[in-house]
Amino acid sequence: MKQLTRSLFLLLLFLPGFKGLSQNASDTLNERFQSVEGRLNALDEKTAAHDADLGKLTKIKVSGYIQAQFESYQDGLLKTNDPNNTFYIRRARVKFTYEAADGIKFVLQPDFSTGNLSLKDAYAVASLKKVPWLSLWAGQFNRLNYEVEYSSGQREVLERSKVIRSIYPGEREVGAKLEATPAAIPLKLQLALLNGNFTGKEQKDVDSKKDLMARAVYSIKTPVGIGIDIGAHGYYGGIQAKNKYVSGYDAVMDSASTNTGTYLDKQWLGAETQVFFDWLGGMALKGEYIAGKNATVGDSKSNPNKERKFSGYYAYLIKNIGKKNQFVARYDYYDPNTSLSGDEAKKEVNYSTLTLAWQFYLNDNIRFSLNYEMPRNETNTTVPKDIKDNVFGIRLQAKF
Repeated sequence: MKQLTRSLFLLLLFLPGFKGLSQNASDTLNERFQSVEGRLNALDEKTAAHDADLGKLTKIKVSGYIQAQFESYQDGLLKTNDPNNTFYIRRARVKFTYEAADGIKFVLQPDFSTGNLSLKDAYAVASLKKVPWLSLWAGQFNRLNYEVEYSSGQREVLERSKVIRSIYPGEREVGAKLEATPAAIPLKLQLALLNGNFTGKEQKDVDSKKDLMARAVYSIKTPVGIGIDIGAHGYYGGIQAKNKYVSGYDAVMDSASTNTGTYLDKQWLGAETQVFFDWLGGMALKGEYIAGKNATVGDSKSNPNKERKFSGYYAYLIKNIGKKNQFVARYDYYDPNTSLSGDEAKKEVNYSTLTLAWQFYLNDNIRFSLNYEMPRNETNTTVPKDIKDNVFGIRLQAKF
């Protein structure tokens, strides 16, 4: 009884202090809770920011390829003491595609091949939700042509045909393009307004007029496993003569002072077709014919501005051999001056080239290519014999 009385006395004695201690502990816990809550809120904000950053990263698609190559040349391509073979990096490209929003896309593709750092593609693509089949392109992109737009990472031979390399040097141009691919019909329409003189170095146009390009392709699919694409493209433009020396279509020099500042014609039409056979392992036939007027800029009497009528074509036979091998044959022709022939053509002779190639696909990312290109030129008194300019190439391509 005495002990119980003592305990009650101590409890009554310390009860106010106990209440004070309890209040202090509650305040401390509340402060700690608020601190932890603040940290959690800050962490949530950081997480949200990281999620936003990751969300942006998921909109970036990175792809590319490297082409390591060995080439061996015939004597006609060599100067004194030139090597007749070499290893080199033909292309080393990384393509960045950013999907900013529905219908908005940005593309950037530099080429890092040795000694040739350059910007290949830099353009934006925009389309409206109500008409997603219609898109507007602006920037630097491929010209409107089948072989030009066919990626060098997919092409079955090492290089494009001679006519395409001659009239579309560098393949790219700077300008704006409308592209329509309506879902209701298998038709692709392209219309572009371009500077027209781009060689990969000029930041801006070198004259005031713009060049116009258009292309249309219609696709047909048959029930027997044959797909056919039929198309055409046209180029309408010109290039300004910066001096009075102009070599006309007949290769006769005109040096009238009124030539300076005039526009020389760059106008041509092309017709194309691609036929794909989904049987016997897969096979394709592709071809295109182009003809018209072309012009090049000169800087002196010895290197005058030139106007020429030209024609050219190419034809591919591509046959899959099993699942990993592919045989390719291409025949192409290019006449840089159809107004003259024989001795009158002098050095402007026509070329016909047979290219044979074999592809081995190790997997989806690695491809080995053997390629033998055999050009044959027209002969005359200025070019009395066929130039020994065959090229043998081996390429290892790795893409991602």
